[in-house]
Amino acid sequence: MASRAGSTGIDASLYRREGQWCTALVDVSLGTTAAQEAVDALPGVVGKLLASQQASEADIAALAEALVPAQGHASPVARFVAVNNGEVVLDELIDGLKVEAADVDCGPFPNLVALARARGGQFPYLVAEASKDGGEVRLYHSSVQGVGESRGVTGDPEEAHHARKVPGRYDEPKNRSNTEEIWRRNADELAKQIDELARENYVRLIVLAGDIKARELVASKLGSAHKPITSILEQHTRTGGADQAAFAAAVQGQVDEVLGRDVEELSKRVANRTGNDRPDLALGFDEVVAALQQAQADTVLVGQYQDDETLMALDADPWLCGEDSEEHSESVIGSWPAPEVLLRATALTDATIRYVPEGVLPEGVGIAALLRWPNAAEPAT
Repeated sequence: MASRAGSTGIDASLYRREGQWCTALVDVSLGTTAAQEAVDALPGVVGKLLASQQASEADIAALAEALVPAQGHASPVARFVAVNNGEVVLDELIDGLKVEAADVDCGPFPNLVALARARGGQFPYLVAEASKDGGEVRLYHSSVQGVGESRGVTGDPEEAHHARKVPGRYDEPKNRSNTEEIWRRNADELAKQIDELARENYVRLIVLAGDIKARELVASKLGSAHKPITSILEQHTRTGGADQAAFAAAVQGQVDEVLGRDVEELSKRVANRTGNDRPDLALGFDEVVAALQQAQADTVLVGQYQDDETLMALDADPWLCGEDSEEHSESVIGSWPAPEVLLRATALTDATIRYVPEGVLPEGVGIAALLRWPNAAEPAT
């Protein structure tokens, strides 16, 4: 499966694949008889819509097979599926998104806007729970339900607690030293697992909980690059009576803090560049299109959806142009709604796209871009 849309946008390799694409965004919520009946009917409904857009039989069959209900997910939940040449390339559940009617699209490149909006700004993070006889570390993504990867460290409980079984022996310096050495060894192994997962997945947050002594040991052994992004929760979660709901809420609070800081930072970056002299900020639709054409846009910020605009998609650099442009006519592959073409150009120029809340962009501005290099100064008159 191709990589998900994240804070850096959609995987550009998706747009480089040849052949026809078919995408579908559908509601797969359960919970009522009517909802179950609606999900059961999806393959037929979507199949007819695909056929009306001249989708191939292979694409219709592959996409219809992927339209299964979201067992274990709270309503509402949507499923986004993208098929290329009869192969399911993306199959994602989007929690919290209510889809009123199936949204189906076929064309020479995938329409990934719905997925990008749902996933934009997501980041990977780790949750580690430590105990004296081992621990576990799990990889998550901030807007994806479920564990991405899990690793555990299991020490020998008998070895670790042997001295406690002999009355009066644990207090002896030798036995106490041996037991503490076992705890340190387990903590060292768990810290190595955390560092490895964090490094491989570019995580932005590590949440550490568990036995107080064990989590202190683990925290002290983490690599210097990961200590600043580690948050310690004062919860011993590896016990039978642990409140898992409270723990999950505390972890989500840490995730929300990171997301909030992201939006605040973007808002500050825009505010610092807004004014008469803003050589490294593009404001408005036309300026953003021009910046993308030059691969100058570093981060595209979308406050309003730009649904009322259309753009021409090109099969080579600069990847897009305006409807009235007479340039690049040999590269034009067609005209589409601006959100689709903008997202494609953003990915193909290795830029970031973020769908931001109200207040980040100046009043009356629906789209902007932070630039990789400043615009040339206007010549003096």
